Amino acid sequence: MNGEVFKKKRIWLFDLDNTIYSSNTKIFDQIDKRMKLFISKKLSVSVDEAFVLQKKFYHKYGTTLYGLMKHHEFDPDEFLDFVHDVNLSKLKKNLELFDKIRSLPGEKVIYTNGEKNYAKRVLESLGIFNLFQSIWDIKKSEFIPKPQMAPLKNLLKENKFDSSICVYFEDIKKNLKPAHQLGITTIHITNEESNKKDSYVDFRFKTIISALDMINKNL
Repeated sequence: MNGEVFKKKRIWLFDLDNTIYSSNTKIFDQIDKRMKLFISKKLSVSVDEAFVLQKKFYHKYGTTLYGLMKHHEFDPDEFLDFVHDVNLSKLKKNLELFDKIRSLPGEKVIYTNGEKNYAKRVLESLGIFNLFQSIWDIKKSEFIPKPQMAPLKNLLKENKFDSSICVYFEDIKKNLKPAHQLGITTIHITNEESNKKDSYVDFRFKTIISALDMINKNL
């Protein structure tokens, strides 16, 4: 697959954390720490025990929250409000990112396992909020997380998106699998050096800027 494929694309789906902004900012590390604190407090366990539980649920279900809701009586709104109460001062307005996203023809959507108000804060910090037509968050997904197929199918159906004209940017590789199965062009944003080629990853870039640069050159 080469860059020519992007000429007919009109729907651009972006993951949020560590995709739309660099993982070097360590923003998600703050969220990760607050998850442990929340679990420790609510279940009256040590932070180390909370960490084990958090990772167990994340790897089994796709999000820590989904596991907590499945196995414990947790208020999802309380959890989301607490874990997303983080410092975004490392995120700065990014004119280059703004210009490259604005140049994409068609509709731009954030598709995230996070929460809408937090996503809005991130996009506003980067100066790109007004470029996006909608945010499909974990609440919109009825708390069913990536990489499950259902929320992505619902996103496409509700918005009447043709998957053949969609592109999806994502840093967590396994989350690209259902998108590829639905006929969406997939882009993995990663710093990892690997020669392994996964059939469900169409393109791989180290940064969102480099991905958008290639796409814009091929429009």
